[in-house]
Amino acid sequence: MEENLAVLLKQADDLRSGIAKMHNESKMMGYNAVGIRECATTLQKCIKKVGNNKLAALAARDKRKVYAEMEEAIEQLLEFID
Repeated sequence: MEENLAVLLKQADDLRSGIAKMHNESKMMGYNAVGIRECATTLQKCIKKVGNNKLAALAARDKRKVYAEMEEAIEQLLEFID
């Protein structure tokens, strides 16, 4: 009887730790989804500024700023994916 209870306690502990792990992973997935969406929005905004459908020409200095913003968004996006 004591052996069965010990096995049940171990299984309960394993279950608890598994549930905690899944909970933490689901929180991270939600965080990553928000981050990915923000990065994609930043990239979309930047491409509209420098792409073929841009409204006005950008100065070289402004283009460098936009490209730097896109590079940063891509780096963050890669971090979320990994």
